[in-house]
Amino acid sequence: MKSYVFDPDDARSLILERCRCPDTEVLSLEKTSGRVLAADIKARYDVPLFDKSPLDGYAFHASDTRSVSGQKPVRLAVAEEIPAGAFSHKTLRTGYAVKILTGAPVPEGADAIVKYEDTIAADGYVTIFQTFRAGDNIIFKGEDVRYGEVIAAKGTVIDEAVHGMIASQGITAVEVYCVPLIGIISQGNELLDPGETLQSGKIYNSNRYMLQSALAREGLPSMYLGIVPDQMEQISELLEKAVSMFEAVIMTGGVSVGTYDYTKDALERAGADILVDKIRMKPGSSCCLATLKGVPVFGLSGNPSAAMTTFHLIAVPALRRISGRSDCSLQKIRVCLAETFKKKSPVLRVLKGRLSLEDGKALFHLNQHQENGSVSAMRDVEIFAVIPGGSGTVKAGTMLDAYII
Repeated sequence: MKSYVFDPDDARSLILERCRCPDTEVLSLEKTSGRVLAADIKARYDVPLFDKSPLDGYAFHASDTRSVSGQKPVRLAVAEEIPAGAFSHKTLRTGYAVKILTGAPVPEGADAIVKYEDTIAADGYVTIFQTFRAGDNIIFKGEDVRYGEVIAAKGTVIDEAVHGMIASQGITAVEVYCVPLIGIISQGNELLDPGETLQSGKIYNSNRYMLQSALAREGLPSMYLGIVPDQMEQISELLEKAVSMFEAVIMTGGVSVGTYDYTKDALERAGADILVDKIRMKPGSSCCLATLKGVPVFGLSGNPSAAMTTFHLIAVPALRRISGRSDCSLQKIRVCLAETFKKKSPVLRVLKGRLSLEDGKALFHLNQHQENGSVSAMRDVEIFAVIPGGSGTVKAGTMLDAYII
């Protein structure tokens, strides 16, 4: 049987190449939080739409303060008051000022603004005690956004900032990608669902819940299809059914080389295109990445820590691609190992831990448990640090590549 063994980066690229963006739909703006834009959004208007004041104060001609000093202030007549939402149709003359409130349009002729607290106002006049230049304390038209510029690009997740940018243009509906639904299958004769009576030789299925939580954090809904026994025909039939229902399928268990590990055979029986059946990393080497009827299938280890390692490092970028996101890549940083790691690493090793900032350094703190089958290995994990293959003991203080989870 042909083997498909790859380094993590190559395995990730192979499955990414097979992933496609979903269909699109048009939704009202209030329903699009967290969705992914399917088209660029261009500014219809300058923001702000007019020169405006960033503070409460007085607008005037900067030239009127040219000779001002602390001992020689200037006293200007107050012509009018402009609150936010109002607009002056008068042109301000030299020797005059207007009281202006935060967000109000700067009147024609004025080219500087002084803070209210820095003046003395009485009897229809305002006294200014410092020199100003043209443009001081003015937010100019188009300073934030220029007409015609792309304010949110295709493939962008609509977060609070993007939502606000779109709303600032008066847009009421946008085109977004449809949210893919992910199917989850658990494989193994030894598995029980929580609530069932625990029996000798059996274990409760934790992978399903770990995956559903991790998918939800990525903004992806999922549906659990249950536990399938270690029988190739049943696995193959369930996979064929699953790819007709979901945009991606994740199955845990049955991806090693044991007598009852049928994932790869079941996929081939169903007509899948096998891309990867092993990755040169620990944990998470046992896996099977494939496409079946154009749908990506991720066969992950039954061991919780190994399954979640492959999920985060390999599956997440691909799932982002089928969500329509343009930022599919993992966030990579350099970290300093806080404690010595003594085990040898014949192949690339992925360590799980937490991040802290001390004396300007990003420190990586190892979780106590790192074993393939450990559920607690993922507890409080913020980051995966990577030890290159062929390494021996790695001393504290060593700089490593790491991925933020």
